[in-house]
Amino acid sequence: MEKRLEPVVVIAYYWPPAGGPGVQRWLGFTRYFAENGLKPIVIVPENPFYPQLDASLSDITIEKLEVVRVPIIEPLRWAGRLGFSNTREYAKGLLPDRPKGFLQKLLFTIRGSLFVPDSRVFWVKAVTRVVRKLMDERSVGVLITTGPPHSVHLSGLKLASQRRDLKWIADFRDPWTDIGYHRLLPMSGFAKRRHQQLEARVIQKASLVLTTTQHLANHYKNKYRVASESITNGFSEWNAVVDEATEEFILLHIGSLFAHRNPEKLWRALQTISKSETQVSTKMKLWFLGEVDDTVKKSLRAHDLEEQCSFFGYVAKDKLHEFTSKASLLLLVEGDSDAYDTVIPGKLYEYLSIQAPLMIIGPENWEVTEMVKDYPMVLSLSHHEEASIIPFLESCRSAFNQEQKPPRLKRNVAQYQHKELTKSLAKHIHGL
Repeated sequence: MEKRLEPVVVIAYYWPPAGGPGVQRWLGFTRYFAENGLKPIVIVPENPFYPQLDASLSDITIEKLEVVRVPIIEPLRWAGRLGFSNTREYAKGLLPDRPKGFLQKLLFTIRGSLFVPDSRVFWVKAVTRVVRKLMDERSVGVLITTGPPHSVHLSGLKLASQRRDLKWIADFRDPWTDIGYHRLLPMSGFAKRRHQQLEARVIQKASLVLTTTQHLANHYKNKYRVASESITNGFSEWNAVVDEATEEFILLHIGSLFAHRNPEKLWRALQTISKSETQVSTKMKLWFLGEVDDTVKKSLRAHDLEEQCSFFGYVAKDKLHEFTSKASLLLLVEGDSDAYDTVIPGKLYEYLSIQAPLMIIGPENWEVTEMVKDYPMVLSLSHHEEASIIPFLESCRSAFNQEQKPPRLKRNVAQYQHKELTKSLAKHIHGL
């Protein structure tokens, strides 16, 4: 007789065919729900305005998975039709430091002051109605909401307020009121207070607050005196494949490289190497997969690195190995601000699965530095440090030259596999 699986409803805005980091976390977890006694019922938008698409993610098979699609109204889609430009870039998080022109200022003002907590707030009523009916029909007692967009948590708040026995996990992949891009949005005083009020109500009502970093979990524990735990992002497959034929030393960055992440001291170090060793520099290449802000491209040109750069745009997950197999050094960059202390990009775990040398640049006293301190050939530093960059680059090039191929290391990072992380998640669910 087949063992009964406990049904769990997961409300997630990002789901295949969405690409990018937002979809990876719960796509990875739900793959292993069944072997942990759980049946995933995932509520996703029917007609979303996704900033990136990745059809390869739709091919992933998940045992016992049920997907329920609920129609959504997307203001950014309508804004594009009304003549507002770059709406898909804004959906990716590519926000300028200062809005330019009347239409852009108007769009940002509407987004910042009227759409609280975000422009997907119009999905809340429909989702709440569908999930309420589903819970009645299936006797579902566990709900998970994952944001951003944090409007998804408002459905959890409504349902938990109506059902006293509901066990609700509010999953924060990024902070809410402390997220970096809030500083770029022109918000009224009312909108700021409303964000704070909604964040407090969600966190205090949830049975468990889940985060991707220990720093953020501790922040919510101390601020709201609630149960908050950290389960990091992760990876599903090992990617430590090497292209034996490559002759070029390739520094690879995967993902969005926003203006606030621009690592100018690294560019300066690479410029120094290029000027001092012309022959070697012709074999050193910089590859960028994903969106790269114009500010970053200008900085690369200013440091005479343009000829060494290749920009490939977004690359589907099933094609990444064609690039990672040639990478001699991986680059991870986060912003130079305490607003990013509580954020660890999901790509860190994909990078660890590749087992290549890794350079990490981010805020001071970042949690990531402690995580990777014992791993070989990893340099983690702040945007204000520079002295160690050239020596580390030279050591990576030396390893490349000795092996005549991109080096791969043996790091113990199995704990970051989605399979292992889901075991921890299941314990939390069963223990509610």
